[in-house]
Amino acid sequence: MRLYEKILKNKNYLVTIEKIENTKFITDGKWDWEHGLGHYQRVANYVKKILTQLGADDRIIEIGMIAALLHDIGLSKGDKIDHALESSRIFKKYIDETDFTETELNILEQAIKDHSKGNNIQSLVGLALVLGDKLDVTFHRTINSSIQDKMNKEIQKINNIDIEINDQELIVRYFTTDDFDKYILKNWNKVILIPLKVAKYLNKKYKFMINNQVIDYEEFID
Repeated sequence: MRLYEKILKNKNYLVTIEKIENTKFITDGKWDWEHGLGHYQRVANYVKKILTQLGADDRIIEIGMIAALLHDIGLSKGDKIDHALESSRIFKKYIDETDFTETELNILEQAIKDHSKGNNIQSLVGLALVLGDKLDVTFHRTINSSIQDKMNKEIQKINNIDIEINDQELIVRYFTTDDFDKYILKNWNKVILIPLKVAKYLNKKYKFMINNQVIDYEEFID
């Protein structure tokens, strides 16, 4: 993971991350979820797990983890823009391009550009990034939010989220407090719909579980 660690030591990258972490993003006036280094590294860990389960080699896994570190870097320009598109435009500022082949740079650019909605998955890296990003919806994201509405308070009741991809199924498991209101996820149903989209892309069945109970995901689809 030499290149992954190299980015984490890049002073320009760290300064940019600090700027993002010190900005409160009131998206649509609703909430300001964490979008700093903690989020990036958790997404990187999800990406690593997803790609490992899909049989990717070490190089692809590292590229996926690097994409996770860079996928929201465009937020340094504010939240009134298409941050995924902006991130795909500027991510090269934070890497040494000579460390990557042209094909790998194209994979990074496409994965970062598509990470928000996953409408144009073109690689395993892109698949893992869009899925990993939506799995990071645990208490870490809102516990320090300046807005403590019902949505953010309920998110703080999600302790852990696990992902399993086997030959037949893509399984997402939430582990929460007993009083977690699962229907709050209707207000952020990308966390349900993106894994479903990825499961269909992989031609696998999708199973969504909360505290080891299978949940009918169609309840969350408008």
